Amino acid sequence: MSATAAPSCPSCGFPRQTGDRFCEQCGARLEEQPTATRVELDLTIAAAVSDQGRVHHRNEDAFHLEVFDQRRVAAVVCDGISSASAGNVAARDAARAAGAVLAQAAADPGSDPAQATLDAIEAAQFAVAQVPWTTRSKRVDPSCTIVSALCRGAHIVIGWVGDSRAYWFDALGAHQLTVDDSFAEEGVAKGLLTPEQAAKSPFLHSITHWVGPDAPERPPRLVALDPDRPGRLLLCTDGLWNYAPGADELARLLAALPADATPVAVARALADMANDRGGRDNITAAVVDVVVDNAPSTAAP
Repeated sequence: MSATAAPSCPSCGFPRQTGDRFCEQCGARLEEQPTATRVELDLTIAAAVSDQGRVHHRNEDAFHLEVFDQRRVAAVVCDGISSASAGNVAARDAARAAGAVLAQAAADPGSDPAQATLDAIEAAQFAVAQVPWTTRSKRVDPSCTIVSALCRGAHIVIGWVGDSRAYWFDALGAHQLTVDDSFAEEGVAKGLLTPEQAAKSPFLHSITHWVGPDAPERPPRLVALDPDRPGRLLLCTDGLWNYAPGADELARLLAALPADATPVAVARALADMANDRGGRDNITAAVVDVVVDNAPSTAAP
């Protein structure tokens, strides 16, 4: 299931901005429509929460989450770029397109998960390129970030473009699986910045790769994980990790929850934390419990 808050014109379906009185596409008069502040999906071993936050007038995040059994999960989290036109629609359509490809791969044990992840992000790219928009808003082409996970048993493939992140937590520690496509992280890779300097850099959120028709021609990045113990996977947008940027800090937040906290309880708690600490952006968290054969079934922390 994909989820996002994306109001549109009731006459032609064109994305509308909060406060618009007339549609920029067809000119129809618009009535004010309430926007849900939080969307949740609980699939027991996996769950997602997307929250509007305390500042933005609409939610430009989106997610897609499907569970086929206790071992196969397809998850996507997207974040519409705030300076782009129709960022909410870009995120929604990207999540739907990528999620459909990953869901098919999750259900097909003969498919190659790495190739499926590349195909999913390519499908997202194509979907965003089809999003209708107008230059009247003086914004750039529709675009978004994406992070995805394809879990088949204890084999997990993560793919991403932009600065939405994936983290892994188990009984022995916590790890950030992704590296942001940003000027700050590229500065670290080139030895121009320390990680501490990058965290304080004004370019922390200046991304160098995104999903959209004007995106640079470079492949998405992938990482594979084959855990030998049960754990918990988190996909999230920067509206969450802004307030807990380190894997260790996130692990402490998770460890403070009850030992039997479900994925949906974890996702809610993380969204609440981001709101409590300011909520200056949209917040989305997708949480997956990963079970490993011949190992205890309790995820940690």
